[in-house]
Amino acid sequence: MGKELDARVPPGERQPDAAASPRLPEDLHDRIGQMVLVGFRGMTPREAEPTLRQIRAGSIGGVALYDVDAQTGGPRNVKSPRQLSELVAAVKAAGPIPPFVTIDAEGGFFHRLKTQFGFPPTAAPADVGERNDLAFTRYNAGVIADMLVEAGIDMNLAPVVDLLNPANPHAGRGRRTLAPDPAMVIAHAREFILTHRERGILTTLKHFPGMRGTLKPYSPGLNEVIEDWSEVELEPFRALISEGLADAVLTTRVLYPQLDPDYPACLSKKVVGGLLRSKLGYDGVAISDPMEMQAVWDAFGFAAGTVLAVNAGIDLVLLCNYSSVVPYCDDRADEMIRILSDAVARGEVAESRIDEACRRILTLKSRLQS
Repeated sequence: MGKELDARVPPGERQPDAAASPRLPEDLHDRIGQMVLVGFRGMTPREAEPTLRQIRAGSIGGVALYDVDAQTGGPRNVKSPRQLSELVAAVKAAGPIPPFVTIDAEGGFFHRLKTQFGFPPTAAPADVGERNDLAFTRYNAGVIADMLVEAGIDMNLAPVVDLLNPANPHAGRGRRTLAPDPAMVIAHAREFILTHRERGILTTLKHFPGMRGTLKPYSPGLNEVIEDWSEVELEPFRALISEGLADAVLTTRVLYPQLDPDYPACLSKKVVGGLLRSKLGYDGVAISDPMEMQAVWDAFGFAAGTVLAVNAGIDLVLLCNYSSVVPYCDDRADEMIRILSDAVARGEVAESRIDEACRRILTLKSRLQS
């Protein structure tokens, strides 16, 4: 780390010219590997050896850290600041192309670096919004970003820029949303992002295209659905993208019948390729919701869901390995590479789509080089 990111340069948002374009790995396996964002078990390098081995083999482009194991209820990757920094250092040193190291660090409840592990307390986004004090927002974001710098983490999977709606228990759970007013969300998210950039940390806007509406939970054959989506929910994404403040955008697994009656957002060409890329003009890294979510895993299956996500325009496919329903698997990254390699061989996924995704990812990673 150690390099301040230019606060106003949109990393990865404009296609670089030929001279600046990153050199892609020659092997298709390694190009697909850059598209894998995976969760793993282990608090020490020794315990994480299956993942380190895959990083060395070019099978993983990024890792997602979690504090609790969803299946066992025990610890996952975080025990203390020192332990975490040692684990992250081993992860980043494991391969010729260091993986992104990412974490959910929104502040408050939905924050993986908790006080019980020796990290400082942070305010939840809803508390930040209720105070509506940009100086406090910068302070709180600085506390969060400093934790990530100390640990060696590259990217925060935050801020949440969904609009507040008390009728939506998902977005409100853990007080994860800032405010109902788009202008307030934009102002506070801007400060959050700029404060992270001052410290060299990338951020992620989520959950595209917005989760203000009333969420109907997953049930077989119905998926997770929001039927009352409104275009006002695009305003934070539109503004922050236009200002060059979107390092990455995470798209949700929710189905929006108004936008696409057939596919959830992260599998939808209409949402990712149409709404995010064409309408909002975003050309940076797009991240999927976890493929182990029931709305993807049960409704479409891992193989078909992965192909749909990549063809929709997703660049980083999130395999969280963090599910109380889908069993943990050390080989999920290799499984994804096999799925996409076979899809390329069959002509179901264009190799140019793989190259496009890999190029965006490596362009973003280049901003982390000191």
